[in-house]
Amino acid sequence: DASPGHFATTGSTQQTACAKGSFAAKARSEACELCAPGYFQSAPGQAACFRCAPGKLCPQGSTRELDAQCSPGTYVNVTDADGDPDCLDCPAGSSCAGGGAALAVCSPGTAAKPAQGQCTVCGVGTYQPDSGATGCLECELGTFCPKGSSAQLPATCPAGFYIGNASTTLESLDDCVGCTPGSFCAGGAAQPTACAPGSIAPSANMSACELCPIGRFAASTTACEECEAGTYAASEGLSQCTPCPYPTGSKSSDVTCSICKEGFYLQNASALPEDIFRGPTKHCKTCPPNANCATNTTLETLGVRRDYWRASLFTTEIHKCDASDHCSGSGGSTETSRRLAASGGAGPGCDPGHTGPLCEWCVSDEQYFSRAERGCVDCPTAGRFGVLAGVVVALAGTGFFSYRTLARAEAWDRFRARLDIVESQVGFQPKFKIVVSFYQVVATLGPVYGVRLHEDFTRWTDFMDAISFDLLGLTYPDACIGSMADRLLLAGLWPIASIMLGGAAIACYALAEWLLSGHAGSDLVRSTLRRLLYWAILVAYLVLPSVSRSIFKARQCESFNVDDVTGERRSYLVADLDVLCSADDDEYSGLDAYFWAFFALWPVLVPLAFLVLLLSIRSEVRAQRVRATARASRFLWRDYDPGFLFWEVVDMGRKLFLASLVLFIQTDDGSSKLLRLVVATVVSALYAAALALAKPFKRDDDLYLACTANLLLACSFVSGTVIQLCESDEEMCKALVGFESARGASEFVIALTAAMLIATLLVVVFRTVSAVRAPTIRLVSSGRPPVLELSPECHFHGFISHMWATGQDQTHTVVRRLQLLLPGVRIWLDVDNLDDVGRLEESVADATTFLVFLSAGYFKSFNCRRELYAALHLNRPFIPIHEADVDKGGASIEDLKAECRKHCDNAAPDERERDMLARVCPSYSGPDEMLARVFGQEAEPPIVWVRGNAFQLESLKAVALRMLRHSPYYASRQAELAAGLMVPRQPGPCAFSGPVTILMCRANERAIGIARELKNAAGEGRGSTASAGAVAIRDAEEALEGVNAAPLSGRVVFLLYLNDETFLDTGGAVARLVQAAMDRRIAIAMVHEQEPSHGGVPFRNFFQQTPQVLQQPPYKLYDKVALPLYPAPAHRKVSLRLILTSMGAVPCDAGPLRRRWQLLRRHIAVARLVWWRPASRDSLAEASLSQEPQQMVQP
Repeated sequence: DASPGHFATTGSTQQTACAKGSFAAKARSEACELCAPGYFQSAPGQAACFRCAPGKLCPQGSTRELDAQCSPGTYVNVTDADGDPDCLDCPAGSSCAGGGAALAVCSPGTAAKPAQGQCTVCGVGTYQPDSGATGCLECELGTFCPKGSSAQLPATCPAGFYIGNASTTLESLDDCVGCTPGSFCAGGAAQPTACAPGSIAPSANMSACELCPIGRFAASTTACEECEAGTYAASEGLSQCTPCPYPTGSKSSDVTCSICKEGFYLQNASALPEDIFRGPTKHCKTCPPNANCATNTTLETLGVRRDYWRASLFTTEIHKCDASDHCSGSGGSTETSRRLAASGGAGPGCDPGHTGPLCEWCVSDEQYFSRAERGCVDCPTAGRFGVLAGVVVALAGTGFFSYRTLARAEAWDRFRARLDIVESQVGFQPKFKIVVSFYQVVATLGPVYGVRLHEDFTRWTDFMDAISFDLLGLTYPDACIGSMADRLLLAGLWPIASIMLGGAAIACYALAEWLLSGHAGSDLVRSTLRRLLYWAILVAYLVLPSVSRSIFKARQCESFNVDDVTGERRSYLVADLDVLCSADDDEYSGLDAYFWAFFALWPVLVPLAFLVLLLSIRSEVRAQRVRATARASRFLWRDYDPGFLFWEVVDMGRKLFLASLVLFIQTDDGSSKLLRLVVATVVSALYAAALALAKPFKRDDDLYLACTANLLLACSFVSGTVIQLCESDEEMCKALVGFESARGASEFVIALTAAMLIATLLVVVFRTVSAVRAPTIRLVSSGRPPVLELSPECHFHGFISHMWATGQDQTHTVVRRLQLLLPGVRIWLDVDNLDDVGRLEESVADATTFLVFLSAGYFKSFNCRRELYAALHLNRPFIPIHEADVDKGGASIEDLKAECRKHCDNAAPDERERDMLARVCPSYSGPDEMLARVFGQEAEPPIVWVRGNAFQLESLKAVALRMLRHSPYYASRQAELAAGLMVPRQPGPCAFSGPVTILMCRANERAIGIARELKNAAGEGRGSTASAGAVAIRDAEEALEGVNAAPLSGRVVFLLYLNDETFLDTGGAVARLVQAAMDRRIAIAMVHEQEPSHGGVPFRNFFQQTPQVLQQPPYKLYDKVALPLYPAPAHRKVSLRLILTSMGAVPCDAGPLRRRWQLLRRHIAVARLVWWRPASRDSLAEASLSQEPQQMVQP
């Protein structure tokens, strides 16, 4: 085995030593390894190589060390693998001599940069205490460093001086420099030190800095300056002033912050400065709106702009002077009235001559504050009352004499009657009450709710005040009348005086009438008492809201804050700003007795009196037997349904609450709050809902107008809320509401109130025009209105007798319609004229004719029999009117005759009946006499009362004609009435414009007769465009189903006569032919028989007997109206004309355009009925026949 340092190849017998530059580290090596780079071996047979010495070079397999040759500043790289040495740059802090020398670290006092051959010695003024440094350090000021120094050497100078450039050029310690201003030198080795913040060195060579005193700060290192306003320096040596804590401020050079900054005010001027500084937000408050707060503003020196006012110098409650131009703001005089000065109630900020809250009171007792003039003006002289009284008397006298003069004129009665008719049609009274009530409440927006409308609308607010009937306030200024007690006394008593004066005038008029007429009796006394009661009710109703509001002025106060610190408020009486609302004010305390006395009289007793009055007449009104008291108080109940008799009291309570009682809410400051407006809005809205649900008014237009009024009232209160918000904060007004200012909301209120007036006027004008243009009865012979002359002993043209239970409603319709058709006619009606039920006989004697409305139970009524006997005894002409509709309280003639025989018996066992007969009609012979007068006049049988407009008109014309025949004027002029009466625009003769074929079914009994009547009626008019010969009548079965039937030409109409047997014919021919006609799009003209003896039945019966196929789509037979056919000649003529019109005939007096228009409308109506295309006739006929056995039954 080869030993280390030797090798042996395979097969050799001995080992071989490794050559120089190689080695074999292990035994049994087969080859030697070369020395690695950086190692050498100079001897053979070695087991390892040696490392090269520093600065030597040993490539791989080196047998010896080679010398390296590097330049200064570099050193040899002993790890290179090649044969040549690598030289590297010497690192910083060391020196490299070159050649094969190793790098050397620089010693203290020297330094070297990279690639430097030798270390550099530190120069004068520099030093280096460490080894291997890359550079020298500069000596600090006050030290000394010679060349090659490894440390700083200390130096010393006197105080106020320092070694100026010792670090760079100092050659001797004797060279010291003096300190500059703004710094100090402590001496010795110390260098100059800048003054610390808050201290200064104003001159050179200072050994210490001085501190800035309090109130000043070091603006630089050489001088102190004063603190600016808004900052402070509470201690010495401050480099800057401290800003004052929010929201305080200070003056220049202040040592603390004891005032308030701009935009804030000091609430308590006596507060200590240290308290203000410690609690700035407690003492400094935000400047209130409409005020100016400069720096150092206190509550007393608060700047108030002109047109604004505050109650004292100790309050921030600033109010805008909306009504006065004399609020001077912060300036102005403190001049005040005697009472305000005595009570301490004077406030600053008013121009001379003005004082009180918002400068709305006058210093002089001879002046009053005028909102129109926006300042104080002189009171009118006392003679103004005399002038006003004279004007009133002159107007009253002129009116009285004008009335007396017109009353003697012939046309006066007619005009008055026409005016009464127009009033009954229009309903002036309820509309007047609604609009007056509306404005009485709206007028309180300012005085009660504190809503001040913009000054540009003063005239409109004056108009609303005038409608509110506050006559005292309109005629003379309150402040000029006297003390508040005098005004309250006058406000509560003047309506009573007006009632008494009006009553005296009425009594004088009655006395004059009695003296002139020479009549005496109780009638004049009762009528006078009725007039007095009516006048008292009218006055009390109109003035109640305004008088109640005047009474509440004794309690309506407005409070103002006078001290923010203590919270003290001072309340003023709004009606008299000279009076303080305080128990300490004797005048205010003295108003209590007046207030409660008048409160009990007006807001309490007057509504209660109205309620008691309505309770006392309740039964009369509901029974419509109105007596004297009920008639005198009709102003309260006439506009409402009997079931809502007390609604006027409810409405009165609403008005009282909104106009006065709401003042109990927040008595002192309610007018500046929103609660009253919110409550009023809710009340108005709820009342409008109650009106819509209850519907208390008789007339729909009155109900709609009342609902509209309350809706507008609620909107006005909402707008008032908006005005209050906008006045308090215009920015919020614009952001939330959308109005730029309160003026926009004021304009909206004015628009609402004007809309109410416009709506009322439109309704009144429309209804008046309709009433004036309503057609009236005229004579056919002359075309003029009839003459309505009365007998000298009578005051009525007719007395109408009726049964309350069954004829009341229709009787009223008869009278009202006759009054419209005959302007000036006077008909006695119980609800209008009954004063005493015990004087019925006198009332019958006061009428020229006697109208009897015959309905079921008429002869059973004791009072009706009294009226009959009185008319019989007085031989008054009877005009019977028969109600034939059983469903509407009517009865047949036979039943009425039987009823008459039973109850109009002079031999009746009833003692009361016999006594009445003996007193009223002693010559009465028995029921036959009564039957003869009521039913037995064949020439003038009872007039049938029919409800349809055109038919009702014929009934009314018949009644009017009979009344005229028995009038004194026409007693000798019967020829003028021979042609009868007519009403313009009533249905007249009509005719067809071309050939017409009327189809009728022979199984439809009586249809042929109706068709012939229609043919005759078609040719009765003068100037007809088609004669009766142009109307052909054909059998429907032959025309529609005949094999050899002639074709139908021209206009074709199928006449269907409806009675109790129409669809009950054998074989169902009527139903089949109606169906066939509708299949061929032939118009169906249905005629409904009304006479029971001819099979007339209610229309509902036809739904039971008509085949369902005709009632269902596509036929819908009864979608078209069936025209009624009445038996009475006058009514039958109207029926025939209406039937002809439904068939396409046009009025004979119509012009070409009107005829074409009516024909076009007729064609459109027919086209709408037959727009569908029906199924085949055979299939529908089969369906009809399949249902016929079930449908054709007796009704």
